[in-house]
Amino acid sequence: MPTKFKLTTAKGLKSEIYVPITPKPVWTPLTKPLSECKVAFITSGGIHKKDQKPFNTAGDWSYREIPSDTPSDQLMVTHGGFDNSDINKDVNAMLPIDRLRELVDEGFIGSLVPTFFGFMGGGGNVDKFEHVTGPEIARKLKDEGADIVLATGGCGTCHRSCTLVLRCCEALGMSTCIIAALPPIARQQGAPRITAPLVPIGSNAGEPNNPTMQMGILKDTLNAMEEFDHFGQMKALPYEYRHNV
Repeated sequence: MPTKFKLTTAKGLKSEIYVPITPKPVWTPLTKPLSECKVAFITSGGIHKKDQKPFNTAGDWSYREIPSDTPSDQLMVTHGGFDNSDINKDVNAMLPIDRLRELVDEGFIGSLVPTFFGFMGGGGNVDKFEHVTGPEIARKLKDEGADIVLATGGCGTCHRSCTLVLRCCEALGMSTCIIAALPPIARQQGAPRITAPLVPIGSNAGEPNNPTMQMGILKDTLNAMEEFDHFGQMKALPYEYRHNV
């Protein structure tokens, strides 16, 4: 005898398990050879000039403009979400500003934009990074003629914040790639391209005071950008560094 009572309370398949949804693709193909590209660099690792206002480590969606000709010894980090010691040894471990200038001198890339950007992605305000910080940085880099925007993320939340900014850059016609210490977070947040060396947070661009590794990571990332042909690709890089605490 059919029952008049239903055993389900909701139509369709339901789950108590949270399933993250990757944002829709945003993709700008790289159409120039690297030797003709103008390259930008951004980092959510809390890097800024020593004479600039430090970030609020409890949460901050502001950013600092860093002239790309700034000497690396004039840069510092303000971030409470990861071990800063590697950056304190060598800021190139997170913002490889010296290596990028060497790539220009070598002719591997065409030039650098006048301005890099640092921000503190920890405690990230998603709405602000997606609708304020990201669009502002993207517009400034577009106005400076960037073809490529490379990036590093700090903590897990920083990888999310950094990816949001990169997606804004990609939407304005720049090809982007995050050098990720936590690639699953960047992928889930919809990073257009990812390279992933085996490094700890804070040394995404390579072991401090190891210019050979830093240069290798940068060159392999740039070469991968010529190889990637669709949204969401990731390439593991053959570089490993373990931080000795």
